[in-house]
Amino acid sequence: MAQNPSLAPLSSLANPPYNRLLAYPSGDLDEVESRVRQLSKLGITALDFQGRLKTDRLSVLGKGVVGIVITGVRDDRRIAVKIRRVDARRPNLIHEAELLKSANSLSVGPECLGGTPDVLAMELIEGLSLPLWLESLKGRGRRARVRGMVKPLLEQCLRMDAYGLDHGELSRAHKNVIVSNDNWARILDFESASVMRRPSNFTSLAQYLFLGGSIARKMLRVLGPVDRHELLRCLRDYKAGGWKDAFEATTKVLGLD
Repeated sequence: MAQNPSLAPLSSLANPPYNRLLAYPSGDLDEVESRVRQLSKLGITALDFQGRLKTDRLSVLGKGVVGIVITGVRDDRRIAVKIRRVDARRPNLIHEAELLKSANSLSVGPECLGGTPDVLAMELIEGLSLPLWLESLKGRGRRARVRGMVKPLLEQCLRMDAYGLDHGELSRAHKNVIVSNDNWARILDFESASVMRRPSNFTSLAQYLFLGGSIARKMLRVLGPVDRHELLRCLRDYKAGGWKDAFEATTKVLGLD
């Protein structure tokens, strides 16, 4: 790891160009020093600036209105590290960490590895977003791979609905679902999640995947046509409270049973 030019030990993070990202967007020295201490408390020894996105000429895994996600190193293991933006409306990441732990209890989401007010350490999930994963599918076996990805993903939503945990962003699953290298879909980013509102994970994701936009068109090209009116009826039944029966009816309509 010492030969990795993108790797920055904690002792380097108070210096440019890392300081601005650690306390984005201000780079305030007090904030930077506080976040270095929080990283150390979580056992993180370095940040590895790699990823598809660029922020201030540094590569990162993700950037949102609440935080920036960077690859971290802990016990020689690569993990995902979310660092709260200084200008974020949310005062801390503690609540998100608690909700992620709740999701973990349902076998959903990346494993929560610890949290502080400004840093959330998580399992690093490597893979592709739903759109990129669908585009990557070539040749025979595509339908089986899609079916094998979709049904377990919908089952994750069913478990969250039954628990009362609403993700809140699955109508935009291209940003919040990643398909790992073994074709297993994982739900990410629980910053908008809540146990205080009625959950709609299953219906939101089913509508995204099969009823609207370019992703739905790509899905149906692989899986074959779906009776739209019958699918809508199943989703209405699901919303009405017949979760298990409506889930099974929905997977049958989609050809996933």
